[in-house]
Amino acid sequence: MIPKVSDITMQKRQITKFFCLSLGLFLVTSCSKNVQPTSYYTPNYEKGGQDRHDGLGFQFPEKYPIEVLKGDEVPAHSYEEIEKLSITDELPLTKDQTYKTTMLKRGNDENQKRELMNKLVQRAQDLGASGLMKVNYKVFSSANSSGYIISAVAFRYVLKPLGSNN
Repeated sequence: MIPKVSDITMQKRQITKFFCLSLGLFLVTSCSKNVQPTSYYTPNYEKGGQDRHDGLGFQFPEKYPIEVLKGDEVPAHSYEEIEKLSITDELPLTKDQTYKTTMLKRGNDENQKRELMNKLVQRAQDLGASGLMKVNYKVFSSANSSGYIISAVAFRYVLKPLGSNN
């Protein structure tokens, strides 16, 4: 017996509908595994609790081959200061920084600051330093120019003599 044309069309429609539903379900479940949340939490072992981070779900690594202490932080162990390091530059304003004598942008972006910090770390390593402390970044500008100063103090850890209490 030969099936009717309408029966064959109905079967094709059912198969197509089943295929589309299963494909849609597959796509939804596979895509949901790769979706990153807009905020996430990481454990904070130093202070306890958790730190909230907003954004893509990853951070740029801030690790350097030597210890880097920002602001007024001081090393936890005995140290001696080696040398004060600084990188300074002043450049005339470019066309993309100004519009009708109004300054739109000054200073460096994040990538340029990272490059400057890497240069400072490299200088400290060349001196044989254990780390940098009092790291400070300043931006200055005038009507015709913009500049920056990044400075830090290179230090080296020292061993205490056995009999000393300091």
